[in-house]
Amino acid sequence: MKDQTAEKEISKRQYSAQTSHHTQKRGIRYLLWLLIAVILISIISLVSTAYSAPHELNLLLDSVNSSETVYFDYGKCNLKNEVFAVLDKIAAELKNNPAVLLYITGYTDDRGSDEFNNLLSLERANAVKNYLVSMGIPSENLIVKAMGKSEPLNENKTEEERARNRRVVFSYTDPEKNTGRYAIDKFPHRRFYAEPTLENEFVNSSVKIISREEISAELSIRDSAGLPVDSVKNEDITAMLKWDNNGAMDSTEGTPRLIPINDKRKIAFTLTMDYSGSMYGTETRRRDIKKSDKIIAMEKSVEQFINLLGNRMYCRIIKFGSDVLPPLRYTGSKDVLLRALESNSYPMGGTALYSSIYTALGDTVFQSNPTIMKTVIAFTDGMENSSEKITLDSIYSRSRATGTKVFTVGLYDDVGTYKPGDYEIKRRKSDMLSIAQRTGGFFYQADNPDLLKKIYAGILDQILKSYTVSIIWNSSKLPPKGTQVKAELKVNVNGIVRVMYKNYVME
Repeated sequence: MKDQTAEKEISKRQYSAQTSHHTQKRGIRYLLWLLIAVILISIISLVSTAYSAPHELNLLLDSVNSSETVYFDYGKCNLKNEVFAVLDKIAAELKNNPAVLLYITGYTDDRGSDEFNNLLSLERANAVKNYLVSMGIPSENLIVKAMGKSEPLNENKTEEERARNRRVVFSYTDPEKNTGRYAIDKFPHRRFYAEPTLENEFVNSSVKIISREEISAELSIRDSAGLPVDSVKNEDITAMLKWDNNGAMDSTEGTPRLIPINDKRKIAFTLTMDYSGSMYGTETRRRDIKKSDKIIAMEKSVEQFINLLGNRMYCRIIKFGSDVLPPLRYTGSKDVLLRALESNSYPMGGTALYSSIYTALGDTVFQSNPTIMKTVIAFTDGMENSSEKITLDSIYSRSRATGTKVFTVGLYDDVGTYKPGDYEIKRRKSDMLSIAQRTGGFFYQADNPDLLKKIYAGILDQILKSYTVSIIWNSSKLPPKGTQVKAELKVNVNGIVRVMYKNYVME
């Protein structure tokens, strides 16, 4: 009996040991399978993330492709207030997806000639691009195209239908849809354009068509620190003229000749000065109101500018508020200019910014004198609100007609009741940036009045270190009269190539 009991105890211990061994083996196998499962789940999760991110991105971008459109008034390329919400949304998406390219395509309605509409659609697309660049989007990520009055959404029979066709549309995923006969590279327009950056452009110019064989331009170049570059030589510039020849691209080279302007060139400056209520901090128009710090800083900067003028330079001052005061004629007398600076300094109500620039561009004293370079320096701390019928388009047209650049200065230290993110503040900067870009100047932002002296001195230095460039095309290789052509000018600035374009019709 004892032996049987002993055997049972041994059997129990053996079973327990075997059971424990099997349990341990099962536990190890369980842990092993659990580890494998964790690894598999992680791999699946990574793969899922890798594939779901682009999918989610495409959904986000396709929503813009299909639904977001920017509309324009007839014959205009100005951005309307209601479009900023759309553009801000697109800017936010691009910032979150820095590798994505955005195709921006402009359209018009069916009124007007093909040439007018093709150029207008480019202006609209570029207006959108300029705003996105001002919001921090790299210029190289924005591809501008233009379709003119082609591909209408409807029959253009009513004003409502035409309004729907005056549009800019966006696409991230379908570049083939965004090709246009007149969309040649990134900045085609009636003058040279360069790639803008967050600090505005590095290279800018106004251009004139001299003849079939020649175009000329006044070229301004600055580095990434905003300082003028005056070390460019003839060998740093190459020029090419391109056009469509029965479906194939044809071209001919040009011979550039670079002439520094420096202080031997005669220059006529017009300085516009803002005496609006926001500059004084009051809407009262009494002439005995004490000058504000902003008014004093503006006047001291202009005074310094006048004292820096050379012997071959002429100048005049235009003061404005809700109205534009009649300007004096150009003069080389610093005493006359300083007296004009001291007179009529009082609060003038609103801000007729556009009218002041339009008036500055309208003087015809030097209209027929090719030896004089005309430049406007336009200053404001506010937003256009008093110019009535004067528009940005009329400023651009008068600038082209008179061959006059506009450098713009915006003082944004005090924005009143507006917040930094408000559309009105964005519109202020966008307008000043566009005026400079579209007329051949640069935009300068002052975050406080103390910067104005440095800015005005820098503008004078920039202008004096500009160039006149003449480009002669090979007359034997030019296309027939009436052909749409693109002039391409490449400037090598310290090893970095800046490319400028101009579209025009061959004479």
